[in-house]
Amino acid sequence: MARPDLVVRNATVVTPDDVFRATIGVEDGRISAIGTDATVPRGEVEVDASGLVVLPGVIDEHVHFREPGMEHKEDFGTGSAAAAAGGVTTVLEMPNTIPPTVDGESFDLKLERASAKSVVDFGLYGGYRRGRWSLEELTLRGIVGLKVYLSETTGISDFPEDHEVIELMRRCARAGVRVGFHAEDGKMIAALREALRAAGRSDPMAHLEARPVEAEVVAVARVLTAAWLTGAKVHVFHVTSSQCLELAERFRAMGVDVTLETCPHYLLLDGEEALRKMGNVAKVNPPIRDRGHAEALWDGIRRGLIDAVGSDHAPHLPEEKRAEEVWVAPSGFPGVETMLPLLLNLVNRGELTLRRLVRLVSVKPAKIWGLHPRKGAIAVGSDADLTIVDLSAERRISSEALHSRSKVTPFEGVTVRGWPVYTVVRGEVVAERGDVVGRPGHGRLIVPERRGGGGPGRFSGR
Repeated sequence: MARPDLVVRNATVVTPDDVFRATIGVEDGRISAIGTDATVPRGEVEVDASGLVVLPGVIDEHVHFREPGMEHKEDFGTGSAAAAAGGVTTVLEMPNTIPPTVDGESFDLKLERASAKSVVDFGLYGGYRRGRWSLEELTLRGIVGLKVYLSETTGISDFPEDHEVIELMRRCARAGVRVGFHAEDGKMIAALREALRAAGRSDPMAHLEARPVEAEVVAVARVLTAAWLTGAKVHVFHVTSSQCLELAERFRAMGVDVTLETCPHYLLLDGEEALRKMGNVAKVNPPIRDRGHAEALWDGIRRGLIDAVGSDHAPHLPEEKRAEEVWVAPSGFPGVETMLPLLLNLVNRGELTLRRLVRLVSVKPAKIWGLHPRKGAIAVGSDADLTIVDLSAERRISSEALHSRSKVTPFEGVTVRGWPVYTVVRGEVVAERGDVVGRPGHGRLIVPERRGGGGPGRFSGR
């Protein structure tokens, strides 16, 4: 055996199906050997993982790095540094930038910026914008999937009508592209928001009232019905409610290929309590619901209804979040650096197993977006993406310690047990014990393997 570039020795390795002791060898950015300390020769670089746990590289399938167009909030340099420090080896970045990633020209612009700055590997979602959209150009360049907003968002002010959703899903089904949705009904939200403003409401609780569970349920029902009609593969981002889980379960029984994501804040926080305590710091779209919905989401994880956990890393400057009027304060907060520590704390509390964690943040995101087994696996031939964690390490989450430009978090002051120690991307250590040591530009674009369309659907018009 040739001398490996990197060897991770004496590790406790976790996969979805097993936990075992092993030593891992890496050559040319890929895993070349999984053996014992005696069978894997000494490497150019050695990492002693005694007492540590090695996970398949964590994939955050839901980040907003704000570049191009809003670099004062974040860019690929600061965002990917936050990812690396948080144990994340691959990020999938959203299209609602300025300009939005809706055609070949805007994709190329974002790719140029990301390739120059990113410490970790990245995939790019394409977006939809009425009157300026080319699925052909986006798929040719290698989008991981299409992201569609059913309500206005940062960088995109319009959203598609039902007939446009059906047509774009029909086209994506033919191209084998999964369509992910921010599923909130924009028209309902606009009407409720205007009524609240007319009544003089500008407090943080008004945000929760303007975006009720009904706005999410109505939108999810539209998405799943369109998927049933067209045969499209769909993904619903940041699910917050028990009713959405029930809808997804029913449509899966009807043969619809639907996958679901939720986020740590929906699992761990109570919406009213967070808004009253933290104000607009806790403002996010969709809003955080009550504990009853959080319990339903946990049940969805245990039953396999929820496929993935993503951070919805949505950075804004602290002064923007401190705006007195809720309608002025932007929605979202950083999360790519805190997602894994929060989940590791749940492992230590016995609320989540390591195997299930690996499914939620490594294996299933890779499979959903066509990246497996190159990503999300510890196997010979897979990319040497490794997240090495110390389950006994205790840390206190601090906004000032975040690598993001957005020094604000609803988890300020929370003490967690379990922390990433090494982040390895294609055989290179890019973060070590909280310090980002990777080279900007090390990260590469990851392109999915397309396996053909989802079929013509019931009424495709073919």
